[in-house]
Amino acid sequence: MVLFRYLTLLCVFFGLAATGPTPAKPARVTRKATLTERDDADPPSTICGDIIDYVNNGTTVFYASDAYECLISVPFNQAVALRFLEYYNTTILFQSTLAYLRAPPEGYQQPAIDVLQELDVIKRNITDNVYPNEYAFEVALQSVVYRVHDAHVELNSGILAAFAFASPVDLMTASKDGKEIPKVYFKDDILALQEGDVDISPVVSINGIDVDDFLTDLAALQSVGMLEPHADWNELMSNPARDIQYELSILGGGLTFYPGDELNFTFANGTTYETWWLAIYSEPYFTGPLRTGGDFYNYFVLGLLPASYDEVPLPDAFNYSQYTSEINLDDSTESQLLPYTISHAYPKKPDVVQQGISDQSTGFVTGYFLNDTKTGVLSIPTFNQIEWDVGNFSLAVANFISRAKDAKLEKIIIDLQQNAGGMVEPAFVTFGQFFPEQEPFAGSRRRSHELANSIGKAYNEYWKRLPFGDEKIYYEASEWVVLPRLNADTGRNFTSWAEYYGPRNFHDDDFSLTERYDLANEVWDAANFDGWVPTKYTEGSDSTRPWDPKNIVLLTDGACSSTCSLFTEMMVQAGVRTVVVGGRPASGPMQATAGTRGASPYLSLGLDNDFNTARNWSTDAAAALPEVRDPGVFINYATFNLRDQIRKDDDTGTPLQFKYLPADCRLYFTLDNVFNMSALWRDVGHATWTDSSLCVAGSTTANSTSPPDGSKSRAVTPDLGLHNSRNSLDMPDPLTDGETEVTRPNKLKFCDPESGSSTCPPHVGCEPVRVKCDGKPKRVHICVMPCTNSRGCLDPLDQSCKLFAPTESSMSTSGISKGRPVRGLSNDVRKGICVPKSGSDAICKDAKAAS
Repeated sequence: MVLFRYLTLLCVFFGLAATGPTPAKPARVTRKATLTERDDADPPSTICGDIIDYVNNGTTVFYASDAYECLISVPFNQAVALRFLEYYNTTILFQSTLAYLRAPPEGYQQPAIDVLQELDVIKRNITDNVYPNEYAFEVALQSVVYRVHDAHVELNSGILAAFAFASPVDLMTASKDGKEIPKVYFKDDILALQEGDVDISPVVSINGIDVDDFLTDLAALQSVGMLEPHADWNELMSNPARDIQYELSILGGGLTFYPGDELNFTFANGTTYETWWLAIYSEPYFTGPLRTGGDFYNYFVLGLLPASYDEVPLPDAFNYSQYTSEINLDDSTESQLLPYTISHAYPKKPDVVQQGISDQSTGFVTGYFLNDTKTGVLSIPTFNQIEWDVGNFSLAVANFISRAKDAKLEKIIIDLQQNAGGMVEPAFVTFGQFFPEQEPFAGSRRRSHELANSIGKAYNEYWKRLPFGDEKIYYEASEWVVLPRLNADTGRNFTSWAEYYGPRNFHDDDFSLTERYDLANEVWDAANFDGWVPTKYTEGSDSTRPWDPKNIVLLTDGACSSTCSLFTEMMVQAGVRTVVVGGRPASGPMQATAGTRGASPYLSLGLDNDFNTARNWSTDAAAALPEVRDPGVFINYATFNLRDQIRKDDDTGTPLQFKYLPADCRLYFTLDNVFNMSALWRDVGHATWTDSSLCVAGSTTANSTSPPDGSKSRAVTPDLGLHNSRNSLDMPDPLTDGETEVTRPNKLKFCDPESGSSTCPPHVGCEPVRVKCDGKPKRVHICVMPCTNSRGCLDPLDQSCKLFAPTESSMSTSGISKGRPVRGLSNDVRKGICVPKSGSDAICKDAKAAS
């Protein structure tokens, strides 16, 4: 499973995008007079309030320097920061890889980090008054999170969640012929080259720095959750497989730290292009009338609404009710939206299409038959599926296999580019359709420590006492109930938490025994796979594999993460080869799965509930666990990796996260195939089955040679802006001196339609939605929490942002004052509402209680 795409970046298309609208220029904020006078000589800056005024009028894109000026005006409170750091320190103890991060084994391609020691440094810096403002503190903390290089480890909170920085120019890396070292180009130039006979020139420097050095450092600092610099680099670049999922590259809308003001490109032919970094406002909720940096702190850090919130009419920009009617997750009437419609890099007409594929579903599976080479291509850019899309996903894969066999196709390419994971069940089903005779291992384990021991013991003792029924099935899906899971050593269910807990010592840390999913248990499957049962594992299969593994190849761009890494591992263990494309402009190998290889992401909010539940169930847990677990701030979401993937019969116990797993062949993108999927797939086929010399030098022997020296990877730290003027905030403790009104709930909330929106937060409606419970659609009412494809939902593991049809952007062009043209973000800014990802037993139980 994966979080909402790190958490899914704002969908806007740039320049000459095939179907994008005319680019709009960002707003240059015009300063307004201070609204309230203070006794001190220097009134507080109102730049944050000026930005909010523009936002309320529909503007979402600003110059980065304006957003930065707002961020550094937000004051800092030591007591609040220390409370949150204590909360986060306890949370991160459950991260499975702490010991390996501190002292990585040979082959790990990122710098080492002692996470607990770094958090202690931040704590000392707080007490030593190092941080002049809230921005400096949050950047220091977020930098530690990013240096874990695990896409399951995310922190979305505070003022850094308000903006994402972006380049107004999309970049691509391509080689002229597949042999020459690639160069960096404007995406628009590559599109122009493919459309006609024009000369284009690569970028040689950015802001006076060699382009490779500039982008390598930028990627090391701001790319999220990748295991090696090659994958970091690819995350900066534009990619059609990302475009069709309505996402942006890190460079194009996912930069967290302020990158600067000016952005100047120099080309090999001596010409230059001068522009500016931009900022995208990411908050989907109406904030009310914020004015100062202190107001920004109250809203984004503490989760407090301004006192005059209810006195201000809701701006049209936040009137989500104009889009909502009944939302049917199993609705098959949505208009079909094929990949080619979004990105002309894809063939115009797929041979196989997942039912319900549209811009409002999670259906993305398509199949293409390259009949001239007797090759079939199965495109799976995500395993993230909502409700009935899960079944449609499996049907699409089965349809592809059946039709490809009928067409007598001999070779299969499974394209996993930009696949960041999703639900686990479709991965098992897909593997089972290609290798029905095999049972996947899929082993995993967690870190053993006293807090985990107290929770696990309480959960399993309680679950064991329950009679069979709804409550027992409900808790069977809990990560802490291990009795229904299999002991990898014995092949039988664990008999107790103590048996599972161990501990076993590896790499100077303690871990549990390795667990496996009991896929043959229908009750366990239904509880853990949101009501879906992979029948191949429960009923068996007498079918034969449709192709030998030597005739299947997996194509990735290194971004393969979470569930995608699980699927890849199962396929590789079955004998399938891998090809990876892209990476830094340098020869040598590259890993096929360089996103997280963790087995299970987990929310801090879920951990909060686990603490409370265990304390209520067990006197031992009540004595061992903290009585109050309070972050002291409003957290959109904080996640960590609870379980590692572990290979069968690996005596070293090394998590897959820390193994060097190079692809069997690496290819460069070329000017011909970087925006032409048919050409790319043919190149992959030729390199795999015809001519291995097409592979990048040094990449085909990587599995038999020593891995690259990961200690040479750059450790880049962000500028904390410590030179900025100090802006501290002394105030009463808001969590004890007054009632805290949280601005936005971070869990699914059912509501009473008879009471209308009165049971929901302000400006949030109560709307009907369908979920699948007991295999049947059920109509319930939820508070329709807004979301955008800049940030997704506040509970990314259980909710998904169902997008409305695109609307015309209302990005303002007023206030532009730079004095020279600027390329602006074009706009397909998408809004939506958060809906349940699936009809899991947990959701259905809550729905029954609400009905």
